[in-house]
Amino acid sequence: MVVKTISKWSMWLGLIGMSSLLIPSVYAGGVLSAGVDHVCGIKDDSTLICWGDNSQNQADPPDGTFKEVSAGFYFNCALSTDGKVACWGLDTAGETSPPPGQFIQIETGGVHACALAANGAPICWGANGSSQVSYPPGPFQQLTLGDAHSCGLKADGTVECWGDGTTGQANIAADTFSSIVAGYQTTCGIKTDGVAICWGKTEQSYGYLTQIDYGVTGPGGYRTNDGNPILCGLKADKTLSCPSLDTVPSGVFSYVTVGGINVCYEYCSYAADRQYRRFDSFACGIRENGVVACWGVNNNDRATPPVGVTLRQPTGFTPPSSNAACSNGEAVAAIGEDLSLHISKVQYTTLTGTQILWVDLIFGGANEAGDLTWILSNYGEVE
Repeated sequence: MVVKTISKWSMWLGLIGMSSLLIPSVYAGGVLSAGVDHVCGIKDDSTLICWGDNSQNQADPPDGTFKEVSAGFYFNCALSTDGKVACWGLDTAGETSPPPGQFIQIETGGVHACALAANGAPICWGANGSSQVSYPPGPFQQLTLGDAHSCGLKADGTVECWGDGTTGQANIAADTFSSIVAGYQTTCGIKTDGVAICWGKTEQSYGYLTQIDYGVTGPGGYRTNDGNPILCGLKADKTLSCPSLDTVPSGVFSYVTVGGINVCYEYCSYAADRQYRRFDSFACGIRENGVVACWGVNNNDRATPPVGVTLRQPTGFTPPSSNAACSNGEAVAAIGEDLSLHISKVQYTTLTGTQILWVDLIFGGANEAGDLTWILSNYGEVE
């Protein structure tokens, strides 16, 4: 594998490029979405790609071009470029039978789905055991769906929810929000002051984040009161924040999604002293060059995205303009992970030898000369 070199001047240009990185709009449409054991995304050419478990044909997307995709438990729905909805995968309650018409947003929950019309009116279908598809008239500017509840964000930033409210997830938070996301018995949102909070089964503040996702699936096996799905988000510098996961990749990301399930094993029972539970959660994110990275438990290869595929970036995301690995100069020595994993810690010394930096590089593909290139995504001084 060829490791390109970085000169003092190309490094400088790369750092300037970092400073001009634009923050995307908080809700930019679902370009990547994870279910229990599968993931679907939208490629650069606007076609769909899915990977992971395909036992219910949930990883076998339809042909066509699309602008949004959303994964439920074992099914998905996507919004085509002409505004129509297509759904596929397991159908237990009509969740893969969308209504006709044109829409501006699509969202899936556990086994139900909702779409938003251009006038802000929602329409929902699928399982309705908790009245989660018995939608109010709106209007809304964004919809989000959890396991068995649904919520809409109004133009004034307030939230209205319907469906299951057994843990308070359908309660109306006394705040205004710029975006919302629902998960397993939980609703979360980024407030207009930039702080991400959740209410319902999980009641927690996650600090300042620019985009978040919360796992829609909850405990499997014997259901108990312990163990929640995870939340992942993007910080202002576009790095990841996943408080419940031990390891996350470094570097700049434009979008993140969470999937998986909290599974009960061996000694599980309703008795608290015999519970043995582990998080089988995972997450995937889109890097600034469109390459997907996934982390967490890799059941059914759900955390192994296809090689050589780049996804469409969410609306409003602008990657750094400078490529920090295009010119010759000081040699770079890899001191961390294999560059084939698309990210590495490397060591760089200036011409005067007075400074050593660590640098995160993201694989940028081959240039016209056929050399592999690496894009600067993050940096800092070596302690």
